[in-house]
Amino acid sequence: MVRGLSCLPLLALLASGSVHAATLRTNIRVDHPRVRLSDLFSGLTAGQDADIGDAPALGGNYVVGGPQLTAIAAQFGVDWPDASPLVSTTVTRATRMIEEDDVLPVLRQSFDFPEDAHVEMTLAGFKPVAVPAQETAAPTVLHLDRSSHGGGHFSARMEIPSSTGGKGTAFPVTGTVTMEVKAVALRHSVRPGQPILPEDVSITLLRSSDVPDDALQSVDDAVGLETRSSLSAGQVLASSQLVHPQLVKRGSPVVLSYSQSSLHLTVSGTVMEAGGKGDMVHVYNASSRMVLTGRVIGRTEVEVIPGITPLSADSRNRPEAVSLPTL
Repeated sequence: MVRGLSCLPLLALLASGSVHAATLRTNIRVDHPRVRLSDLFSGLTAGQDADIGDAPALGGNYVVGGPQLTAIAAQFGVDWPDASPLVSTTVTRATRMIEEDDVLPVLRQSFDFPEDAHVEMTLAGFKPVAVPAQETAAPTVLHLDRSSHGGGHFSARMEIPSSTGGKGTAFPVTGTVTMEVKAVALRHSVRPGQPILPEDVSITLLRSSDVPDDALQSVDDAVGLETRSSLSAGQVLASSQLVHPQLVKRGSPVVLSYSQSSLHLTVSGTVMEAGGKGDMVHVYNASSRMVLTGRVIGRTEVEVIPGITPLSADSRNRPEAVSLPTL
């Protein structure tokens, strides 16, 4: 009876030891830059956890062998009954890899391509970028160097913002953009002064680098205009190559109109130079002997441009301002 009672303290001690025995974790993934004792062992006693060393670099891992594990357990007083030089564990840094598919959509938005443009974008020598697994934000563009035409080579500096408000992970990106845009091109050659008809032109897709900045993008913008010079078949039409057909000639009689707020005036005049629709011309008004500046509206109408002061046509006097309401 005494012998049985004397065993109770020993059994209680053994039971207490088994409760606090630590177990080795295997295939460990850490999402912080420092490895703690609790990353390696489970079943630690309260207050026993400690910082024991650097975690692997982003995207990396290392193996901790049995002898090192035994030494760590001894140093920090870990009760590890299964200690053995034959065991090991692998510590891997939990990492998110930024791939091309994460980068390309963000870059495309930064370029602000035309909606109807056909665009191909490729990255040069891009390697996945490792960031902490907890950084889930999308990449942002910090700086972008690109061609004014939208195509060709580009370089950018991008960043994965930090969720803690600290410094994010920045990385460079280079690549090439091939962009085709719609343009109006001639089906056949045309002569100077020849009006453009619908059957003379068509819409084509061309590399943006081969298209002038003022290239026309709609057939309607070309039809009815005249060419300034001879143009060959296949040539892209630009607004600088075309003019409106002449509606008024030098000496043509026209009606000058002026409208502002509730005021509307009309006077007669004589055009001093030829012009097409929308062109700016000078018109002489015989009644006031003044020269006014207007925009051609039709074959017999010119609209006075507000803000341009009429000038005296009398060469014997200095030009003087005349208010329009007195015309």
